[in-house]
Amino acid sequence: MAQCPQCADSTLVHAMLEPSLAAYSCGKCLGTLVSLAAYRAWREAAGSGRLPVVPAAVPESDAADSIAAKKCPKCRSLMSKYRISAERTNRLDYCTHCDEVWLDDGEWHLVEGLALSGDFARLFTQAWQNMVQVEVTEAMEGSRLRGMLGNDFARVEEMREWIQTHPRKLEILARLARRK
Repeated sequence: MAQCPQCADSTLVHAMLEPSLAAYSCGKCLGTLVSLAAYRAWREAAGSGRLPVVPAAVPESDAADSIAAKKCPKCRSLMSKYRISAERTNRLDYCTHCDEVWLDDGEWHLVEGLALSGDFARLFTQAWQNMVQVEVTEAMEGSRLRGMLGNDFARVEEMREWIQTHPRKLEILARLARRK
């Protein structure tokens, strides 16, 4: 097999990421290369009900994340980085040419719920990345507003939730927007 994209001086060896899900692993940095084609086949073979049903939430565990660009061990093209969620800074490295994903040590545990629920491959879509970006932006705006308003932030959030569910939401917002 090829050289580890993280260590460069270590050869990847055959490993099992999950029962019946083959991958290649580095014994030095403990990273793993998994094929999305193998993942899809694993999901397909599992059929309905043979994989445990778990929520698609990303767990609160710490996992290594490398920020350096990596070259695909198979084709040597630069891999693209894809963010897992707004809450996690980890980015998975994906080769668009080979359909291969590099997982740094511990990152499988971050995406295992997504993999078991069938959402893992969706992580590499523009729609998923747009959703993550919207969540990141909302979190940053919330943090900025929390800093400006202090204790009043909770009141603003409570009011926002009330307005969002009110049947006359547009009239309320129009009234609030008036200067006098």
